[in-house]
Amino acid sequence: MSSYDSDEEPPMLVQVPHASEAVVQDEEPENQHKVPITIVTGYLGAGKTTLMNYILQEQHSKKIAVILNEFGDSSDIEKSLTVQQDGQQVEEWLELANGCLCCTVKDTGVSAIESLMQRSGTFDYILLETTGLADPGNIAPLFWLDEGLGSSIFLDGIVTLVDASNILQSLDDRTPLDAARAAMQEENPEVERARPEEGLTTAHLQISHADVVVVNKKDLVEEEELERVLERIAGI
Repeated sequence: MSSYDSDEEPPMLVQVPHASEAVVQDEEPENQHKVPITIVTGYLGAGKTTLMNYILQEQHSKKIAVILNEFGDSSDIEKSLTVQQDGQQVEEWLELANGCLCCTVKDTGVSAIESLMQRSGTFDYILLETTGLADPGNIAPLFWLDEGLGSSIFLDGIVTLVDASNILQSLDDRTPLDAARAAMQEENPEVERARPEEGLTTAHLQISHADVVVVNKKDLVEEEELERVLERIAGI
């Protein structure tokens, strides 16, 4: 009977000291290497180039990578960065004295940015400047990756710059792209029902997706107009 009891005794559970802590410690270094990326958008003349130049030249003790879209409005920076070789675009890197880096990239996909980062080491921060007419709502989902995919970057936010002297007109006037969208909606009722943002300009989309809106050139407008600008932005 006693031998039967010993056979039926449950196995002893041996506790491994700090097992859960060891798992957490293994995961922490991977999380620590994730680099935040901020999408910077805004119309032509909103001040994106000025902001990028300031960040690239300021002594802030941070290693920041600024990625400029090939077809952006930062031509004064891109002239020294993008060259053509046998009909192929070659990404050029501009190392700066403050540890920052500026480059151009045609593909804004996560894998393309990660590949560029691997070529130049780890950064504290990444800024991705979009083209003047880009809808950040189409770019942000590229960085909404599951933790299990192990991406080395994550979306930290969207910053939209606006020109106080022109933003009201930009909100009311449709660009050629906006007009094309409207025409397509009129011809195809299905498209019209599928697009809740019908009637909105690109400026609306850029502001509505923003976590932060920077109002530039406030000195060019009267106080009353500035108040209208701020109220309009807040209403979006």
